[in-house]
Amino acid sequence: MVNESAQGAAGVMCPGCGGSSVRTVEQARAERKAGEKADWRSGGKPERGSLADRLAVSPGATDSFDSVMHFLEGMVFTGLGVGLAYTGVQQDKPLYTIGGVLLAVLLFVGTIVVIRGEARERVVVPRGELLAERLWRAGYYCSGCESVFCPDGSQWQGTLTPEQFKKLMWTEAGYADRLAHDDKAKEATVPAEALSRTGGPHRHV
Repeated sequence: MVNESAQGAAGVMCPGCGGSSVRTVEQARAERKAGEKADWRSGGKPERGSLADRLAVSPGATDSFDSVMHFLEGMVFTGLGVGLAYTGVQQDKPLYTIGGVLLAVLLFVGTIVVIRGEARERVVVPRGELLAERLWRAGYYCSGCESVFCPDGSQWQGTLTPEQFKKLMWTEAGYADRLAHDDKAKEATVPAEALSRTGGPHRHV
């Protein structure tokens, strides 16, 4: 895989700086990912701000086992709230009763929201990855100026920062709303010339 990617990058020049120190996005991320021991396909979480994170094709999706564990954890904490309310009733302490009930309700509702969100991710993320990978596999990364480009301009035109590229991919895939609040890609603006190849401004990139 690495050898194929390296051969594919032969003769490709960065349109931004004119440098030849380029790799496919797939290869660049794989090299950095190997050092960080994080794999987006297995749900690994690259360190925020690392190249592996900046070029991530998807947010990953929580598997069913993790959701079951999260549900059980939520029920345990909900049980603590119920226990507090029961103690309030037994000891005639209204504050304990009210506080316990409110705590139990909030924890139960919060757990359900989390589980439903994870279930939605298991549907949205895999389906969206097919769209994101079209851009991801066409991209090349220049280590000289830290930009991403598509050599033949078939998927987008011009150079993008890794954050702009990630924003473009995740928007195309339909899960840009899952960009973390501290992810610089969340506030990135994709140039109009790139949008002309991927669906235009109507995607709200």
